[in-house]
Amino acid sequence: MKAVIGTAGHVDHGKTALIKALTGITTARQEEQVRGMTLDLGFAHFSDDAGSGGTVGVIDVPGHERFIRNMVAGVWSLDLVLLVIAADEGWMPMTTDHLRVAHAMGVRDIIVCINKADAVDEETLALVEEDALEQCLAITDEIPDSLAVSALTGQNIAALRTLILRKLARIERQPLSACPHLYIDRVFTVNGIGTVVTGSLVDASIQVGDRLKVYPSGKEVQVRSLQSYHHNLEQAEPVSRVAVGLKGITRKELARGHCLTSRDAPCQLTRRLFVRLEQGAGAGQRNREVEVALGTWNGLARIVYIKDTRLALLKLDQPVACFWGQSMAMIRHGGSELIHSGRIVWTRDVAVHQRKRLQALLDDLPEDFTTGDQLRLSLELEGYVPASLATPQLLADRDRYQVSGDWVLSVAFNTSLQQQILTLLGAEGIAMTLMELSTRLAVLPAVVEQVLLQLKADDKLRMSRDAWMAGGGASEDDLGQEGQQLLARIRAAGKDGFEADKEKIPGAQKLLRNLVRLGFVIALEGRIYYSAELYQQLLATILDGLAVGERFTINLARERTGLSRKYIIPLLNKMELDRWVRRDDTDRIVIKLPTMAQQTQDKAA
Repeated sequence: MKAVIGTAGHVDHGKTALIKALTGITTARQEEQVRGMTLDLGFAHFSDDAGSGGTVGVIDVPGHERFIRNMVAGVWSLDLVLLVIAADEGWMPMTTDHLRVAHAMGVRDIIVCINKADAVDEETLALVEEDALEQCLAITDEIPDSLAVSALTGQNIAALRTLILRKLARIERQPLSACPHLYIDRVFTVNGIGTVVTGSLVDASIQVGDRLKVYPSGKEVQVRSLQSYHHNLEQAEPVSRVAVGLKGITRKELARGHCLTSRDAPCQLTRRLFVRLEQGAGAGQRNREVEVALGTWNGLARIVYIKDTRLALLKLDQPVACFWGQSMAMIRHGGSELIHSGRIVWTRDVAVHQRKRLQALLDDLPEDFTTGDQLRLSLELEGYVPASLATPQLLADRDRYQVSGDWVLSVAFNTSLQQQILTLLGAEGIAMTLMELSTRLAVLPAVVEQVLLQLKADDKLRMSRDAWMAGGGASEDDLGQEGQQLLARIRAAGKDGFEADKEKIPGAQKLLRNLVRLGFVIALEGRIYYSAELYQQLLATILDGLAVGERFTINLARERTGLSRKYIIPLLNKMELDRWVRRDDTDRIVIKLPTMAQQTQDKAA
């Protein structure tokens, strides 16, 4: 068994003492023992009863209103909460706040522990328990398991332990992603290891040597060491409390609330969150400032309610690392009252013209949404998602979605993007690089590239000099490395031409024949080669301003091109072979004109 549980409840109701009775570990620091009050998170653990080495981590949280933010930081990863209520005091305001926060952060499994059972009579104990269950029902719509215990005498501690393990065995945790992540709750330095962070590892395992990322900095780090419950490990499994020694980052660069995750995790760093309110939503609400808690992070945000929906936009005062579908709590600024609970449903900016569509799609999400809903949402709004995230159900819907390389595209988006690309490149002579197209279309380069390759396969586009052009034909990216290198040399030679007889390149003759066959290179007499674009440029220069049937001399061609006789005669002979001109003694007579030259002549006329 791998699980993490925690306490919740009013100050001085015996949470720390209960953990000591349950695990044998005192979580209170010396200062806390002196003050008789938990100030920050404390940590303990106990083994399961199966003898298989399974361990349950335990997080102790402060109960005082002033430390509600520390309490929230301990709740995010819990599988189960022990709601501790002192029998001699009963339900208190902070009991309500703690239960609401735990529920807001996604914890649905609760055990009500009526502590200090030895301090009251049976009748009082029964009344306190009955009131506690009624309060839980009113807040969570469920009646939890309950047990009267005494941390002082040990009454029912063994039974509580059995109940915890039985409930944990039935819990099916819903992962936020298929990637490991850990929200940091402590940072310190250890001699011989360096920077160490602790937190609850969820969703997937990590190993010594793994390369991870830390957000919000986005800095890449490497796992130097792993420890869980005082045992050194080569691999840590979820869900468990772990200490991770990190290489490549200093203690000063880390803080509580930062997120450690794999490099390919769908972790979003954002200042704007669309959330679906699951508690506290209602009409007539006014925009205001709230404190937001997710993971171990908390910060300020301006909440903007979206009219006639359960949605709200949170404008954060600093960027936060988060995941789609993540539970979060919104607390009254400066207080402990939970204003809203919610789940993250969108983390990225959208174009102005798509905002109403986004709101409609978000508001239409099912009550219990999954990762598949996130993918469909992204496909409907943006048109693409990484194929690595696609579910079998999504891939089976071929009428709406298709796989293209490393991406899944919606059929409608793919059709639209193809048309936009063809329109952009449709004007004669227009060529654009991949990055230029990506910028103009506001679509990821990797996605645009896949659609370009589709159009190329359909013979609607070709590539030349790292730029894409409309029309079919050979593309330079199909030449292979040696062919591309030779073509680059021919282009670099310019008007001096590439003279094959003077170059000693293994296999050049075969490559040259292929370049000529594909139309990238023009062969002149004397085994001189020009690039096709240079040939077209010289052709247009010579014929510029001339009319069909008009005569011109060799000297005119030389003056216009700057070519010596060595090159101008082979060039004119090639023009004659291609039926641009015919020879009359030493002059040439124009037979036809290039399209652009013809357009220039028509305009002049």
